[in-house]
Amino acid sequence: MTLPAIDLFIHTYSFRFRLMHDPNFGIIDLLDRAVADGNVGIGLNVNGPHYRFLGGDSPAHVKLVAEAIRERGLDVDVETSSTDPKHLTTLLDLAVALGAKHLRTYTRHQGPRAQVLDATTRDLIEAGQIAEDLGVPILLENHEEFTGVEVGRILERVDHPFVGALYDYGNSMMLREDPLKALEAMLPWTRKAHLKDHVVMHGMICGAPVGEGVVPIIPITERLLKAGITRIGFENVWSYTCPFHPREDGLPEETTENPVFRVHEDPNDPAFFLPDVMAEVERDPARVIELEELSYQRALGHWQRLIADAGLTTT
Repeated sequence: MTLPAIDLFIHTYSFRFRLMHDPNFGIIDLLDRAVADGNVGIGLNVNGPHYRFLGGDSPAHVKLVAEAIRERGLDVDVETSSTDPKHLTTLLDLAVALGAKHLRTYTRHQGPRAQVLDATTRDLIEAGQIAEDLGVPILLENHEEFTGVEVGRILERVDHPFVGALYDYGNSMMLREDPLKALEAMLPWTRKAHLKDHVVMHGMICGAPVGEGVVPIIPITERLLKAGITRIGFENVWSYTCPFHPREDGLPEETTENPVFRVHEDPNDPAFFLPDVMAEVERDPARVIELEELSYQRALGHWQRLIADAGLTTT
């Protein structure tokens, strides 16, 4: 069986420290980098003041970025958080202005699990019609809050053609859910994926360069492609951390008998993982930017070798 080609999207998170701490590098520079590195699109995280990595929230700036995206022939998806329908309406308008094909989000509700699930479901039922009216589907991510099983349960209840899922390769780990099992639970609704790599280290989930962690990159990618899901965001999450959360979907938590959850020894390689990255940002942001770039270059090299060995291609 010949699998379709991967539509690779660069993700702003891969360059989060440079975008935040290098005054000479902004969204237009990242668009150029996306083209240079062979991507067909960009996943644009706009969480935060002034739309964060977009670099500004004025209509003139949004128009400038939209024109730059079009000039480079790139595709774009917008990423936010919160399922509040008013917030999603604002961000759907931004997505339209930028020419985005999807709006990714995740829940911000807190409290007892049943209440969070119900509130998220109600929000998305209401937002679904708004998304349809504006022509931009909303994608619910298995972020740090829900297992893939729970995302599937929510979307089954929402049952709207303009509300789907964004599957993340590694995020199920913080809930002790196997990544491939999370994918199978979400697959009927999945339209895009975030590619990343993790290890279990220091008692938590730690981001590692793609290809140097434990996430089954190629099996996941092949499963996505077999299902016709080709839109994959390259999200190198060097030095990201997240504690474990209790699994509350009624299924058993994975243990260290699963190789994905075996404890990894810190190699003391700062381009693999920098334990106190935020403190280092305060001390020496230039060093952090340099390490982020090195990690990204390693990750991209591993990814290219992995897909070549597997006989996979990109558009």
